[in-house]
Amino acid sequence: MRVVVAHENLDFDALGSMVLAGKLYPGSVLALVGGLEGPLKELAPLLEDRLDLVPAAEVPLERVSEVILVDNARPERIGPFKALVGRVPFQVYDHHPRAPGDVPAVGGRVLAVGATVSLLVPLVRERGLTLTPLEATLAYAGLWEDTGGFSFPSTTPWDLEAAHFLAEKGAEIPRVRAWVRPHLGEEARAVLKALLKTARVVEQEGFRLLLARAQEEGYIPALAPLAHTLLDLHEADGVLLVLRLGREVLLIARSKERLDVGRWLAQVGGGGHPRAAFARVRGVRRAVRRLLDTLGVFLEPEPTLREAMTSPVETLSPGTVRVALRVLEERGYGAMPVVVPSEGGGVRLLGLARRRDLKKAERLGLADHPVEGFLARAVVLPPETPLSQVDPHLKEGGGRVLVGERVGEGFRLLGIFTRTDLYRRKPTGEKPLGERILEALPEGARRVVLALKEAFPQGVYLVGGSVRDAFLGRSGPDVDLVLEPGVRAGEVARFLVERFGGSYGLHYAFGTARVRLAFGLAVDLAESREEVYPYPGALPQVRPAPIAKDLERRDYTVNAMALSLGSLELLDPYGGLRDLEARLLRPLHPLAFVEDPSRIVRGARLAARIGFRFAEEAVKALPPALLPEVLQSASRSRLRDELLLTLGEDTFFQALALLQELGALEPLYGLNLPAQTEPFLRALARLRPPPEEAHPERFLMEARLLLLLLFQRDPLGASLTLGLPKRLQEALALLVRAWQGEEVEREALGKEPLRSVFLALFPEKEAWLSQKRRVLMGRDLLQLGLKPGPQVGEVLRRVAEARTRGEVKTFEEELALARKLVGDGTLSPP
Repeated sequence: MRVVVAHENLDFDALGSMVLAGKLYPGSVLALVGGLEGPLKELAPLLEDRLDLVPAAEVPLERVSEVILVDNARPERIGPFKALVGRVPFQVYDHHPRAPGDVPAVGGRVLAVGATVSLLVPLVRERGLTLTPLEATLAYAGLWEDTGGFSFPSTTPWDLEAAHFLAEKGAEIPRVRAWVRPHLGEEARAVLKALLKTARVVEQEGFRLLLARAQEEGYIPALAPLAHTLLDLHEADGVLLVLRLGREVLLIARSKERLDVGRWLAQVGGGGHPRAAFARVRGVRRAVRRLLDTLGVFLEPEPTLREAMTSPVETLSPGTVRVALRVLEERGYGAMPVVVPSEGGGVRLLGLARRRDLKKAERLGLADHPVEGFLARAVVLPPETPLSQVDPHLKEGGGRVLVGERVGEGFRLLGIFTRTDLYRRKPTGEKPLGERILEALPEGARRVVLALKEAFPQGVYLVGGSVRDAFLGRSGPDVDLVLEPGVRAGEVARFLVERFGGSYGLHYAFGTARVRLAFGLAVDLAESREEVYPYPGALPQVRPAPIAKDLERRDYTVNAMALSLGSLELLDPYGGLRDLEARLLRPLHPLAFVEDPSRIVRGARLAARIGFRFAEEAVKALPPALLPEVLQSASRSRLRDELLLTLGEDTFFQALALLQELGALEPLYGLNLPAQTEPFLRALARLRPPPEEAHPERFLMEARLLLLLLFQRDPLGASLTLGLPKRLQEALALLVRAWQGEEVEREALGKEPLRSVFLALFPEKEAWLSQKRRVLMGRDLLQLGLKPGPQVGEVLRRVAEARTRGEVKTFEEELALARKLVGDGTLSPP
């Protein structure tokens, strides 16, 4: 059983994220931990009718095989599911920053965006999933709430793109505003009045923090929005609300910039993200005092003019109004300083020539007069001036100040700062690629990589899909590592199991190992090697080689990147990063498909999963690889395995459709994708294995394969060509009979996945298929003429044994056997 969970006291972002996760992981149980928060309580009747939220206490933990955690990464906030941390895989989707003690996730997406909904919407869009208007509206409400109507500093382009998608899917935006921003109730208005009375501003290092207190009996909903109301009223940079509600004391913090309130409140037991945090405390005076005393420690340094100015600054020499105006218009500037040289290498500042003043002088016929007569006052400030102190000087300087240092009697001008620069955030320096990849990994994978970085300073590389998916902001439950000569797979596998728990299996002949760690992460280890193909389609011959040779044998450029764990250097010899940005699948060399045609199938599977397309070179390289003489020598088992892996993907139908569009499905497999199969295959795309199914991945692959084969020209011939096991061939034969209108035995359809495929084809027969099989009973024997007595029991026993051995499969066959046993004297009276 797969469970989707968020945190106690659901807000709109948590609920909307759960709804989207339920679409991405069909068949999951949406588990409710605690209650609903604020306005969601009023919507509870609507939600109960339309959403299947199961109280966490009703979910049997022993049956949970995977947890999808959204809008939260803290184990202490997931109620009873905390007991599963480290025992089953967790996928985490969260917009809060990472922190020590987070769930060791094996996959998901953690990124600093305005709302968690924004991390899930791109995946919904890529997979072509449909949303109901209610689902889209709930997700949009999560966006609106957590971004403050897309006005909070934490809002990103991801959030705006997600909002656009949800609006297209039918999100009712007017309803969202009514849900998220309800009118303040009488109690909330009383709290706001008390907060306004006690509000005072504490200023430190240019940061204005509003501190306000209130006291009420009991819980008052919709308190968090009051923080934003106070921020706007007092033009503060941050706010700390101290709310005593009965015996509880709550701290609610918000900030616009500079103060990471999540880290700030963490020191008193709270948490959150940089712009919004919450804490429940005892000893309120001590807690507030500690927060105020440490405020400066948690403030980012205040930006200075040196960081925000435009540099270098261009200047004018004295001349006429006409000449100065022409220079201003050519440069596109609104003003330029007019200077003359001074002693010591500096300049003496005469003033600012503003375009609007010079244009007015020109209209008055003064274009040939000296510009010095029309200059505005110029204000010069030192470069270390904090931005919070600049605003009064901007008013004096007509919206501009010059930045400079004193040199003798003059200045050395370093830059210029305008009022517009107050609203333009200077881009922060981008972190090195290696650090960005590490930060993009799921928490569990990141811990493993950091441990390996420390234990094996050289020779270990994160490769292939792990690097690709980190750049794409997505990840799965596997990590791929390559070990250069000198580092052995067994050595690394043993280290990981000793450090994190779990088990591993070694393949000495291939120099590979698969490690399954206790918390669900799978780590694939492979000693680096090169491959030589003796002839087209042949299995490769391998031998040890450096990492560069190992990358050379990959299929596509986006899979041929490696991150050295020791140096955090990214190896990208084939331009994979460039193709990632263009969302292209490009083979490493023109003969890549000829050497191994199964790469075509892997490409289609990858393109469907992550929304990429084949590059022009890839399309041109297909025809030679699909020639009969090439495919004749290709590994049929490898091709079959790639088809089965494709059928195991959620986006299998898109992958098959792409193979057909490329003209590869029939040459590779002798299969086609008739239009009539689409509704049935799409129905199977929503199919989930029964909870008791021991091999859910195999269940999905086999169900989809049976349905795909059913609609071929020669289904049974196609199954022989693929080399399917006998049980699947027999299941396919039954489906063929049923599709042709023949009667089939209900008992023969009882096994999975045959039963699920049958119901996809004949949904109207679900009741018939669910009926219990009628078995021979004593009254049936009495109707045959037997007298009550030992003979009745003996016949029933003999028939039951035949039923167990599979010799009789229907009630009619059981009745015929009973007649035979009685009629031939086998059971003559004693």
